[in-house]
Amino acid sequence: MGRITETVKHLIIINVIFFAADQLLGVHLDNYLALYFPKNEHFGIWQYVSHMFMHGSFMHILFNMYALWAFGSPLEQMWGRNKFLFFYFSAGL
Repeated sequence: MGRITETVKHLIIINVIFFAADQLLGVHLDNYLALYFPKNEHFGIWQYVSHMFMHGSFMHILFNMYALWAFGSPLEQMWGRNKFLFFYFSAGL
């Protein structure tokens, strides 16, 4: 495992911002950003992407961000930024 790549660093920052807003500021984003079944009243089309930035606990985000760093940086170095981002977002769907 080498140095963190720029794209992975930005994804980690975005994830931490969403987690901090949800946990520390008391803004409960679950009803807006978590993925709901399309027939649910809380469903929004943006949730197909936004749910990937939601985490339930400190340990959840900690291990997910470790995995993103450990696996994402080598993949981005091997594939390049665009292919890595395509994989990142399509794997979440």
